[in-house]
Amino acid sequence: MSASGVSFKEPVRILSDLHLAHPGSTVSSVGELCPLLEGAGTLLFNGDTFELRKKALRDKAEECRFQLEQLCGELGVHPVFMTGNHDPEISASHYFDLCGGKVFLTHGDILYEDISPWSKLIAEMREALERIRSEYRADYLDDLELSLEVARRVAAETRVRRAIMPGSFRKLRTLLAEAWPPHRPAIIIKTWLCSHYRGHEVRNRFRPDADFIVYGHTHRALLHEHQGKHVINTGAFMPLSKAMVVEIHGGEMSVNAVSRRGGSFSIGRRRAIWEIA
Repeated sequence: MSASGVSFKEPVRILSDLHLAHPGSTVSSVGELCPLLEGAGTLLFNGDTFELRKKALRDKAEECRFQLEQLCGELGVHPVFMTGNHDPEISASHYFDLCGGKVFLTHGDILYEDISPWSKLIAEMREALERIRSEYRADYLDDLELSLEVARRVAAETRVRRAIMPGSFRKLRTLLAEAWPPHRPAIIIKTWLCSHYRGHEVRNRFRPDADFIVYGHTHRALLHEHQGKHVINTGAFMPLSKAMVVEIHGGEMSVNAVSRRGGSFSIGRRRAIWEIA
């Protein structure tokens, strides 16, 4: 399969928001991903694969990347890392047009002008956005490349507070931290309820001829169809979130839940399948 001038070996699988090295990630070790990767030709990691914005976690994140690349090599899988707002400088790949342009794949940080409206750092992000976007023309949001460039710059320049460190109850501590301040859960829920509308809007703005947009970012796995156009959010490997995997193979695209069995992640129940010429 070719995409944006690049050829990918099938089956092509898509995952996002693993947040490896984050103490709250549900992936405790890279080896747990083995059953999820087996049998793939190419794995597109669609952003926020690693925690690279928190200085205290960068060494662990780099170690996770080494281990993940090593695991992919052992399994004969070609890994392709795409940027997200937590790893904005990990590669030069910010989106792909798959299946002859029928599938638009990007992390999802361009769904919102201020990147992550639910973030604890939203005031700092908006301050950085105001400063950065003054360097661009007024209608930059209508240009995909410029929108992605601004999003990456805001993510890279926003100060990240001290990370929750590994240790006992790290996932519980992550949940408690994410729930503060008290109004934040309400903002997250509102974002989840409306994110599919944003997905349709972004696909229509940048890729009106595409039938699908696939993204992550909001940590809410979802499938939504409107007038024959589809939004697919692959969710996240974080507490209170579910993850899904997209696979493209032999003219078909399928979406399956990600299951955890015996301490490992694997491809679970099928959620949808489409024929794609």
